[in-house]
This record gives sequence, C-alpha cells and structure tokens, in this order.
Amino acid sequence: MRYLILALCLSLGLQAEKIEFRDLSFKEGLAAAAAEGKPVFIDCYTTWCGPCKWMTANIFTEASVAKYYNENYVCLKIDMEKGEGVDIAKKYGIRAYPTLLYLDDKGERLLVSVGANRDPQSYIDNGEQAKDPKRNLPYLAENVEEQFGNEEFMHDYFKTMSAANMLPAGKVDRYFEQFAPDEWFKDINWEILQGSVDDINSETYRAVLAHADQLIEAQGEQGASFIERTTFYGLANMLYRARSEEAKAKYQESKNAIFALDFPGAEKVRFQLDLLGFQMEENFEEYAALARENVQKYYWDNADELNNISWTFYEKVKDPEALRDALYWAERAVELNEAHHILDTYAHLLKVNNQPEKALEMELKALEIAQGEGANTKAYQEFIEELKG
Repeated sequence: MRYLILALCLSLGLQAEKIEFRDLSFKEGLAAAAAEGKPVFIDCYTTWCGPCKWMTANIFTEASVAKYYNENYVCLKIDMEKGEGVDIAKKYGIRAYPTLLYLDDKGERLLVSVGANRDPQSYIDNGEQAKDPKRNLPYLAENVEEQFGNEEFMHDYFKTMSAANMLPAGKVDRYFEQFAPDEWFKDINWEILQGSVDDINSETYRAVLAHADQLIEAQGEQGASFIERTTFYGLANMLYRARSEEAKAKYQESKNAIFALDFPGAEKVRFQLDLLGFQMEENFEEYAALARENVQKYYWDNADELNNISWTFYEKVKDPEALRDALYWAERAVELNEAHHILDTYAHLLKVNNQPEKALEMELKALEIAQGEGANTKAYQEFIEELKG
C-alpha cells in the first residue's frame, strides 16, 4: 500500500510542476519583487492567441522551466486586452503575442521576448540574460556607443533592442555604414541583418536590394528568401494600414521605388501583393483568376500558402472549375504536411466538390490529430456531424 501512496504522491508532484503565476496586480507584483529581491516575469497574453495557449500548456508546465522561474522570478500572467493589461501594453509597446516581459522591481525593462519558442531551454536562457547586468537590456543600451564597432556586442544589442521595440531609428543604418556591402552578407553581420533590418524604406534595406546578387551569392536560397519575405511583409504592412489617400500614395511610392530596383524574386512579391490587394478589396473574381495563374508557379512546395489560398477559395469563390483547382492545391498541401488544419481544408473542398465520403474520412483524421495535440476540436466535430447528417 505504501508503494501505491508513494507512486500517487510522485504523480501528483509531477502534475503540479508548473510556473506559479501569482494572483497579484502589476503594482503588487513589483512590490513583491522588491521584498523578495527578485525581478518580475510577466506572460503578456490575449485570449485569442493560439501560441500563448500552446506555451502555457507545453512550456510553463515543463519541469526545468517551472523550477527556474518559481525560484528566480515573481511571475505574473496578464491579459493585455483587459483591465490594467491595456495600459501595460501601451507602456511597454507590446504589439505581438505572446510577449514575455522581464522587469526589475521598479518596472524597468530587463529583457523582452516575443513568440513561443519550442525549446524549453531558451526560456531559461532568457531569464538568465535578463538577470545578468552585463548582458541585459539596460547594459546594452548604456554601452552601445562605446562598443559600436564590436560585432558580437552589436549582435546582442540589435537582437535585444529589436525584441523590446526599443531600437532607435537610424541605428541599423549607422552600423552598416562601417562596412562594405560584401561584408554585410557573411558571418555575424548577416545574423544582424536578418534580425534587425525590416524597414523597407531604410537606406540599409534599399542597399541590400541594390546588392541582391551579392547576397544570394553569399547566402544562396536563404538570402533569396530573406529578400522576398522582408519586401513582401514590409509592403503588405503598408498596404494594410493605407486607409487615407496620403497613406495610399506613400505605399505606392515605396512600392514603385522598390520594384524599380528589379531585385531577384520581384515577380513573386508582386503577385503576393496583388493577391492581397484583391482580397482586401473583396474582389474575389480577380483574386481567383490571379491565383489560378500563379499558385503552382510560386507555391507548389509551400503547404501553408497552398492551404491558405485553398481555404479562401472555399469561403469566397463559387466557380466550380476554380473550386476543382483549389481541391487540387489542398490535396498537394496534405501531401506536404498532414497537419489537422490542412486536412480540414481538404475535407471542406472535397465536400463542395461532391466527394462527401472522402471528406468525412479526411475530417475524422483531422479530428484525431487535433485531439492528440490538445487543439480545439469543436469546429471539426460540427463538420463531421454535418457530413454524417
């Protein structure tokens, strides 16, 4: 019997191993930190953030992470869209979720980390950097001028300040002015470039495009991907925000200036932007025509893009021939990645293409995978009932 009790205690102990987030206000959390001589760790989340939920379930319950944070930090969990969370988000410039905020007991930033990294050790590494007076954000900000030519220091500086949304304007341009362009695309400078250069209107990024051939020669496919991704997201963000006539004109001016450089991958980026434009205008006739002409050319080996466009066709396009194309793309996406949401898209397109039995088979498979991952399965179960009915 005592062995059974011991096993039960061990089991309960393992289940209880998680970060203990305290039921304290922000002000109370700072006070507790001052009293205990610890910094503050805040999980800045929203209720709709999927990666936030994943991190809560898979990282904050990991034994080594829980032990580290419970011993070293006063831990708070605050919804950034409710109560005092709204003001906290404004104060610290939090715009993406999850954001992990590390503060001293006066509320000054020690470190900021955005995103849900899948490596548990990275969370412990972040906690150690935040506590280290020779590596944390205040130290880097205070010593940057003295260390401006030190590539390793500047790598840490740019990475840390960018994550905190505290990178001063023009700092990246000034750093790269020290080097010839062929030195930008190798070693630690290439890491800095990837992590810190995302302003498509900056002098540095325009110079990157002007020397794109050198970048691709040095970094191959990774370099080409960097150019395509940075250019698209930079212009797409401008397009999303272009509500006034002035903003629309500024977007068009930037777009024309960038495409005048005729960089590798320009036609793919132009297609992506045009597709986004038609989607924002809800012009799904033009959207469908453009997608059918270019999807296989640009996205045939990209499961996520195939899935996204296939789902848009399912929701917005009524033409039977276009829906048959979307089914073909969705099938290809499943070949590349049998994720539950991709199987779900495939099942929906099978249904509208008059293949209900196969649709049910695929949706049941999606449900099984989703349940195994602990994902929300309500929509899958409802669709299965619809297919059975």
